[in-house]
Amino acid sequence: KQEYDEIIIQSNNFENVISIGDSKIIGSKNTLIRRIQQILAFEGKWSLNYVIRETNRIADALAKMVLLGDKMLHTFEEPPLEIKEILKEKFCSDNI
Repeated sequence: KQEYDEIIIQSNNFENVISIGDSKIIGSKNTLIRRIQQILAFEGKWSLNYVIRETNRIADALAKMVLLGDKMLHTFEEPPLEIKEILKEKFCSDNI
């Protein structure tokens, strides 16, 4: 409905990725999956990706920041504190 050129869906739930991507499962018991399939049926270009939760922590943190803040577009010269913490954890655990 927003008239985007492309939709990219990422999920850390492998079963949901399979269910959403399988257009033959029209009678899915999960209402959300059924609704997503209905929406995607009318979209021209979309992709569905499985991502391991750990690799998506930064995207999750940014999404939460948007939900808690204003709706303005922000650009960062440096990562926000929340992102720095995730990066710090990542680099510290890689050096162990």
